[in-house]
Amino acid sequence: MKTNKSIVFALVAAFVLGFTMSAGAATIKAVKVKGDIPSDPSNLFWSERYGVTALKHVIVDLDPQMITNPMWPNPQTKYVFVKAATNGKDIAVHLEWTDPTRNDMMVRSQQYKDQAALMFPVNQAGEEPPFTMGGEGERVNIWQWKATWDKEGAGAGGNTGMQDVEDYYSNMAMGSGGYYIYEPDGNLALSAELKAGESGSKDERAKGGVHTGGVQDISKRGSMVDFGMGKNEGVYNPGRATHNILSDASMRRSPVEDLNAEGFSTLTTQANQDVDGKGNWNNNRWTVVFKRALKTKDTNDTQFTGNKTPMAIAIWNGGNKERNGQKAVTQWQTLEY
Repeated sequence: MKTNKSIVFALVAAFVLGFTMSAGAATIKAVKVKGDIPSDPSNLFWSERYGVTALKHVIVDLDPQMITNPMWPNPQTKYVFVKAATNGKDIAVHLEWTDPTRNDMMVRSQQYKDQAALMFPVNQAGEEPPFTMGGEGERVNIWQWKATWDKEGAGAGGNTGMQDVEDYYSNMAMGSGGYYIYEPDGNLALSAELKAGESGSKDERAKGGVHTGGVQDISKRGSMVDFGMGKNEGVYNPGRATHNILSDASMRRSPVEDLNAEGFSTLTTQANQDVDGKGNWNNNRWTVVFKRALKTKDTNDTQFTGNKTPMAIAIWNGGNKERNGQKAVTQWQTLEY
């Protein structure tokens, strides 16, 4: 009899580390529909009362992450409502869970954001990889929705919507000698791409594929007030200069980040972002939709070529200071499409 090594690993970890397992894996059957599938979870399509997906959800229990440090024995979220839809071209998964606090701003060290993620094996043949973010040579594709990216209008607003401390402290005003580090030379830019007379204070990535540096001459700034690196590019922003998607919202397709992993501490942003999605917080509940084409040209993506796939879920509650490995998780569930 063939033994599934991921299940064996999970059972051993549960015994040794005291990891609480759900009674059994759930099966989520995607509703087959015609036409476009909306990414907005507030669309009537996803309504539990009137939509075509009404009463199609499955309740999936969430477990504490007790396999690797830092462990998290008491996550805030205990279960999640899951349903899905497919039109033969796209696949979409809808999550809904209770959350009494909306945590979609993280500009201070004491703030934490709400998040949710889905995980699929990249290789759909053979045995399931470990549900602990895969393993060496057993790559997984992770779709991670971030409440902060949703608030910032990821996929639509570029860098103009990025939040900063001024968005939290409404009466804050920063002078030119504020907390930002200035880059007077504009050395991070390709000098040949800077136009004559430009200060280097504009992000021209969308136009010419170039990140400019900071203001060349601080004394020539038009104002003594700095409205934040999301609103005024007259500051040195190393994250944006090095093409970091966490700093550069123009690189984001949607509030969902497309990632890969081969085990703990290997999470990597994909060069090609292929996942759409959106979140909505109302009546102390988050609803989030993840949506992607069944097939893509990216070899790092899961290709939905059969009729079912393993799928794992993770949820972070920012109000409970959850981040990184401190979260609520599931083992592999089954998504049928």
